[in-house]
Amino acid sequence: MAQSLVAEHSTVPSAVLHGTHPLRGYPVTWHLTPLRVHTRDQAAAEFLVERADGLIDDPDVWDLAEKDTTVLTTAEASALVRRITHPMH
Repeated sequence: MAQSLVAEHSTVPSAVLHGTHPLRGYPVTWHLTPLRVHTRDQAAAEFLVERADGLIDDPDVWDLAEKDTTVLTTAEASALVRRITHPMH
């Protein structure tokens, strides 16, 4: 099935989260950007999730940072936000 990813409004993230790498314990920054995935049957909301090591607040630094990128469903993105904002101790 063919899909295309389209940024809903722009490439500006709807959420910027700072947390700790779950295994290594160092600071990590996430950007979540809403996407609309178009398939033959429907448009589904998904999120482009980018993760970079470090506490990054500067947009120029973010642009140059090495990032891991994935696409998550709304439910998966919500679970990620909960995990980052309410880490288990």
